[in-house]
Amino acid sequence: MSQLNRPPNQSVKYTLAKQAPDRPSGRPLLQALEARPLIDDVAVADLSEVRALVKSAIHASVADADREAEFLINDIEKSLVWWQDHPEQSVHLKYLDAGKIVGVVLVKDFWNLANLFVLPSHQRRGVGRTLIEEVIRLCGDRSPRAKIQLNSSSYAVPFYEAVGFTQTGLGRDRPGGCVPFEYGL
Repeated sequence: MSQLNRPPNQSVKYTLAKQAPDRPSGRPLLQALEARPLIDDVAVADLSEVRALVKSAIHASVADADREAEFLINDIEKSLVWWQDHPEQSVHLKYLDAGKIVGVVLVKDFWNLANLFVLPSHQRRGVGRTLIEEVIRLCGDRSPRAKIQLNSSSYAVPFYEAVGFTQTGLGRDRPGGCVPFEYGL
């Protein structure tokens, strides 16, 4: 398990503050500890939740929801089947928030970033960036190409630029777009 933070708690947990000199009673305040997100390996048992997340993210971002979404969902399914057959040749992570999978990333052969999805309700909160940072850390010395490469959808180009990937060629005409990027390790 690759853990960036402490695991989330199902209920709010409290701790006593060490000192409370400004309180009339002199008793310490109870301070709530926030549930923290967790990054962990995807398990086969997670696949139904991963598939639902992927569908939600794709339907929220594609222009032609029917035609493009179907193509992209089928393409992602092929990657999930590949991962089930080759788990030792990949990094497949989930980002949990309050026990729910809100982001996933799959890197095949430690260089091919096959997919990265974040629930629409959790986008622009650092989930994707955190998953990318963890993938870079885990693939750093395992990538046979000394880089991570991907073909981004046209919707995600600004994200990959923001996290340090470099566009390496022109995009291809494919549902959702297909823009090549790489990150040197």
